Amino acid sequence: MTRIKVIPVAPIAKMYTENKSVPLGVLWQSLADRIKSSDFDKRMETARKDMGPKLTAALVRELTAQGYDAQALDGVVRPADSPDSIDYSLLLTSDPVLHIYLNEVGMYSARFSMDYIPRVNLSAFLLHPSSGDEIYGEDIRYGADADGNTSGSIPADPRYHWSSFNELYDQPQQVAQSYEAAVDALAAKIAANIRVRTGPVPKAAVAAH
Repeated sequence: MTRIKVIPVAPIAKMYTENKSVPLGVLWQSLADRIKSSDFDKRMETARKDMGPKLTAALVRELTAQGYDAQALDGVVRPADSPDSIDYSLLLTSDPVLHIYLNEVGMYSARFSMDYIPRVNLSAFLLHPSSGDEIYGEDIRYGADADGNTSGSIPADPRYHWSSFNELYDQPQQVAQSYEAAVDALAAKIAANIRVRTGPVPKAAVAAH
């Protein structure tokens, strides 16, 4: 296998901020807190919408670095109410396609932690569009839900952590940067995992590329 088409990654519908150390119903109990939380979501709208295109570009870059002839796939038809419910048989390619689903994106503070850190969980599938046969499939957790640096897990970049929701609220640019770091790390992990699963790209293909 030398060529891979990347289905453009659809943005997730909403980002979530969660603090497990605060009893349910307390964190956003006041009107002021609810307004501030809603305003933070609006501040992060650009980062939410940009994550799909940035992840798509990062995947193409990292797959190319692994020796594949990788390109984003044009003309993907998506149902408006379910953008990841794609009929692969209608795709305009016979090459294997990489489909990434963003399952959960947000900030999370664990029960025994003082810090908020990014959470980006996704599912990755590489498959033959004509048959739907899977070549590679994996769930990968970045940041809050990571359990070590394994095939399906990536610890958060230690540069990005916030000690309170107010600190998050006041630093939207840094929060956006933390998601960019997550995107780069996830793309590199997926590309490396695909290479491990499928074996080295033939030398002739690398030379031609």
